[in-house]
Amino acid sequence: MSHVFLASQRKVDINSKKCACCIRDKIAVMSSQDYPQITAATTDAMFIANDAEMLRAEQLYQDFENTLAKQLANIEQDHPGYHAYYYNVDSIGHNPYVLIAILSAVKPDFHVNDPDIRQMFTELKRPRRQYTLTVNQAIADEYADRFAGVDIERIEPKYLDLHVKFTNYELYCVVDSVLSHKQLCAYAGYIRNNGGRPDLFPADQYPHAVHITPPPIYHVAESLRAKYPALDAELQVGEQYIGYPYVWSGHAPDTSFDCSGFVGYILDQLGLKYRNKINDQLVHLPVAGSTRDGAYYDGLYDKCAPVDNNERQPGDLVFFTGTFDASYRSVNLSHVGIYVGDDMFLACSAPLGVRYQSYDDLDEQGRPWRNLLYGYGRITELPQQFHEEAS
Repeated sequence: MSHVFLASQRKVDINSKKCACCIRDKIAVMSSQDYPQITAATTDAMFIANDAEMLRAEQLYQDFENTLAKQLANIEQDHPGYHAYYYNVDSIGHNPYVLIAILSAVKPDFHVNDPDIRQMFTELKRPRRQYTLTVNQAIADEYADRFAGVDIERIEPKYLDLHVKFTNYELYCVVDSVLSHKQLCAYAGYIRNNGGRPDLFPADQYPHAVHITPPPIYHVAESLRAKYPALDAELQVGEQYIGYPYVWSGHAPDTSFDCSGFVGYILDQLGLKYRNKINDQLVHLPVAGSTRDGAYYDGLYDKCAPVDNNERQPGDLVFFTGTFDASYRSVNLSHVGIYVGDDMFLACSAPLGVRYQSYDDLDEQGRPWRNLLYGYGRITELPQQFHEEAS
């Protein structure tokens, strides 16, 4: 049987921090509409809310998570007498910098009692934002014949199994559904460097805090770029955005990108503006396609000709599986980047953003990318000059 533990973030002391510098005090007297627009290109966006308010906001969200944890721990007490209990439970936790970036995007000098901030907390606590808990009954297998055709509500719990599913979609995955476009741009600027406050959530006290590290310096050999024109064209676009943050659903420089948004933007700039039309709206392509309401919608993988591993070449797209559950897609693919040779790729990966990575680097769950590698694909619709390998 699964065991559920309370969220492991610390109890915070809202009086324990001082303002980072006097300039933040000067900025704080400005009204919200006076703040300059922040975007993903902003390299020095700074959290300006009072430290006590930021820590209080973090504590409020931890309190919400602890309530969820207790609810899970009490499932069998609150639903007694079932034949068996089955649990599919994700862990509880969030990156506190994501929370403060969201709230700062709503109002830079926020207070937790501001109506807009209280409304945002209400939104974030809704089911199918970060967390969703479902509890369903099913007739136990050994009683299936006995109760065939019987309304399950008329069957005693001792003949039923209780299936408990608790899903953590990750807080950074809800930003596109709770923020306006302008706010999403600001969120990207804040999360790019954790609001200039690496001290706010120390790793030893906040185990889920992600501390941004500078992208590693890596140069693709000029001879390789000359040999593969598609690679060179892709990198001329993509390398401009090294250091940009990972933003769920992002697909442009002002909001930054997610993985498919980054690759899709590069292809856009090379003349391939791939879109799906869903509900009369043009939508950017995900990593792989899926069927929705009886219609199939393409993903980037569908635009590629599959390439065997021994025939891969720099400039091909490289696909990975298992970074999250993408089984609803036609192919269970969840991540994509540009292969640049030597087991290296350029991608926008959670949580660190656009950078060169090695197959031996780790994904956000600590697994080598090599272990998640699915395969390669070649965009055949690029103009002919990109397919002419230089001699």
